Amino acid sequence: MMKLVSLIGKPVCVILYIAGIVLAVKKMFIPVAALFAMHLSEYFIIGRKTAKQFGISAGKGLLNCLAFGFTWWLPVRKSGEAAGKEETV
Repeated sequence: MMKLVSLIGKPVCVILYIAGIVLAVKKMFIPVAALFAMHLSEYFIIGRKTAKQFGISAGKGLLNCLAFGFTWWLPVRKSGEAAGKEETV
């Protein structure tokens, strides 16, 4: 199931960013700013913790979270749980 989330979700995120660029060119910045703000807050809420927990650099975690949102960190967390890695928060 998580591979499906990643397989479908990542291209959808890329399409949303392309649509956002098109809207930005047409002087409609609010959807782009909202998408960026949601992904940035998502990084600080859960993406940073996930990156640290699974040995991923903070920069790579931030870029993945900004680009792909939950379709990046959810499969990482689920695969780690399946492998028996306990959450250490």
